Amino acid sequence: MQDYERDNILEQYEIAVNSTRKTRGAILCSTDKGVFLMREVGVSEKRLPALIELYEYFMDYGYQTIDMPVKNREGDYVTKGFDGSIYMLRRMPPGRECDPKNEEELLKSMRLLARVHRELRGVLRTEGAERRRILGADRSEELEKHNREMKRARNFIRTRQKKGEFELLYLQCAETIFQNGADALELLKASGSEKLYQQAVDGEHLCHGEYVHHNILLQRQETALVNFSRFEINVQMNDVSQFLRKIMEKHNWNGGLAERMLTAYERERPLSGEERAYLAASLCYPEKAWKLVHHYYHTNKAWVPEKSAEKLQVFLAQNERRKKMVKELWVS
Repeated sequence: MQDYERDNILEQYEIAVNSTRKTRGAILCSTDKGVFLMREVGVSEKRLPALIELYEYFMDYGYQTIDMPVKNREGDYVTKGFDGSIYMLRRMPPGRECDPKNEEELLKSMRLLARVHRELRGVLRTEGAERRRILGADRSEELEKHNREMKRARNFIRTRQKKGEFELLYLQCAETIFQNGADALELLKASGSEKLYQQAVDGEHLCHGEYVHHNILLQRQETALVNFSRFEINVQMNDVSQFLRKIMEKHNWNGGLAERMLTAYERERPLSGEERAYLAASLCYPEKAWKLVHHYYHTNKAWVPEKSAEKLQVFLAQNERRKKMVKELWVS
């Protein structure tokens, strides 16, 4: 975002800006009314009313540990930039990001997630087209698409005469990854995922959609959650799986830590047998490998970053430990 466009958007709010700085795809603003974050809204205009309704629900019930949007001078929660992009200014709760290496903070984050999941059920009461706009994909169908994409990428790489380090490494390990993906999909279907998905749709179970340490803020005894732009109706275990996977990748799939994190979640919200099986199947899936292949397949293939090969090597080094951990904790 250019400085003149940033200033033009901020001038449309009843605040006096003291300073601004860029932070992870957004602008952090220090103002006379506190700290705000200005970020492009990552949802379509059709989904926007549901996002605003969710934030209004938080406001109505007095939530203080959420990044609350504020209205501009026209009384709207969103402001358009010169290029038509939509921005939202949100008041940020105090605190710093969760430290993924700090176990106490990870356990707090799991307890927060469980409370959020318990609360966010049937709060919007959408139906018809409005519900379909915020309905997430069935995980089984999603994994089937991922598996097909990884095979297409392998077939494409085979046709290339000149292959880079990432491409050669992927060809070497592709069959193992395909088998991992097929096994996880089979586990997921056996877990009763179709039933869980239908329950989520009927009961309007909301997921945060991006529950990672960057969106969790801690200050003293309080834990805050921000950035609901990717929220959706779906099986709430998807949030748990995403957070556990991110943390386990940093802790070399430490089974003891994973068990303690799951125990912290269940102190607030016990899981059913189907949910545990769904979570195990999700963690069995070679998500990191798929993400690397997806990024490769849909970007400029003339230059593949060295980091891609390094990340794939890390995934392969951790792969057996990951599968062993999941089996010991939830599958056996």
